[in-house]
Amino acid sequence: MNNLDNAAEQNVIGGLLLLMDLSSEPAQKVFSLLKPSSFCDPELAFAFEIMQRLEARGDRADIFTVEAEAKRDKRYRESFQDYIVELSSNCPSSANIRAYAEGVRHKAIERTAVQSLNQALALITDRTNGDIFQRIGLAESVLNAINDRAMQKGGLQHVKDIGKGWLGQVVDQVERGVRGFTLGIDALDRLLYPKRVPAGSLVVVGARPKMGKTAMMGKILAHYALQRKEAVACFSLEMPNVQIYERLIVGESHVDPQIFYRSANDADDWSRVTTAAGRFNESALYIDDTPCVRLSHVLREARNLHKRHKVGLVAVDYLTLMEADTSERNDLGYGRITKALKNLAKELDCVVLLLTQLNRQLESRPDKKPLPSDSRDTGQIEQDCDLWIGLYREGAYTDHPEDDRTEVLVRMNRHGRTGTVFIKQENGIIVETEDQTRREARPRARGISY
Repeated sequence: MNNLDNAAEQNVIGGLLLLMDLSSEPAQKVFSLLKPSSFCDPELAFAFEIMQRLEARGDRADIFTVEAEAKRDKRYRESFQDYIVELSSNCPSSANIRAYAEGVRHKAIERTAVQSLNQALALITDRTNGDIFQRIGLAESVLNAINDRAMQKGGLQHVKDIGKGWLGQVVDQVERGVRGFTLGIDALDRLLYPKRVPAGSLVVVGARPKMGKTAMMGKILAHYALQRKEAVACFSLEMPNVQIYERLIVGESHVDPQIFYRSANDADDWSRVTTAAGRFNESALYIDDTPCVRLSHVLREARNLHKRHKVGLVAVDYLTLMEADTSERNDLGYGRITKALKNLAKELDCVVLLLTQLNRQLESRPDKKPLPSDSRDTGQIEQDCDLWIGLYREGAYTDHPEDDRTEVLVRMNRHGRTGTVFIKQENGIIVETEDQTRREARPRARGISY
């Protein structure tokens, strides 16, 4: 550790001694940023731990109180009192204590990063850890943990401080109409009103094939990119990016997709296509169609995009096409993926949309309408997701359906109501229809439905 780093650590302890009042705002900020392991100097780490004990009891941090508390610890040495007196005397001021604390924290993260890089290198070169792709995946997990640690806010907060943040949020909601994210499907947004989809939510859409998962994803992608003007990261493991792009163009321009496969003379249709393409070109919508990607790839790409644009939506199509980490059971591997995607939503303060294939067994039931428990290879989804939506289209099971509408079944909603709304699909896209009848379930106790 160089002299500048040691000086920052010393000034943190010296600044706390000058403040004495450990309940003050500057002192509380220091305690929220640091912990004993943040200090490279073991004697300063010990002094900080003593300060934490005093702060927890509501005591002040004058030299005599700190000395008395330190004597109760078997690590105490006779030179400790002289050392803290020196720190208090040499610290220029407590005014810059927050800057000193941030400097100490950054150096602690740097030390951890170097250790993690060495660990990652060891994992990559150790062939007993699997093939090269498995080894790279393990190394990426280690490196991602560095970013997770750096992003952590950590620390306990008093309810008074939490209440201040909550009150500001309520003011925004009531007076300014600021609420959660809409999804761009009017009937569904009405059902989810007033909370809608809060930032930090994992939204899961589950269905059997040909029910319209991709159509719903396209509708939500376009809504976020064009109406909400949010940055969007879409990971398509099933459909090539050009096919997704074509569906987006059809959805926005409302043209018959047949014009892309035969010569057409309708200048008005092509004008609408050109206009739609221009809108998407000006948006912050990004699509990755890399097949069989690992979780680490999704996390890395989403975080990199977030550095350039504030991400509003991350979409993954679909769960069981992702390559799970090596695990004895698929459900455990996919469970780790859903948990990590939920954490990503919280980290980026965005919505993560996850499409998932459902078990074939549900088709043998008299009532084929999906439930969260029908999710293939994972039961973790029910624990991790905030909103679970199933899609059901009777027309997929009969050649002559009387009602070919698609049912959107909100089966689980941690923030509000459950129920069913209806949508219509044409040419692989969702279109608005006047008959979007809403059948709402009664909310459970405390306004939460599971």
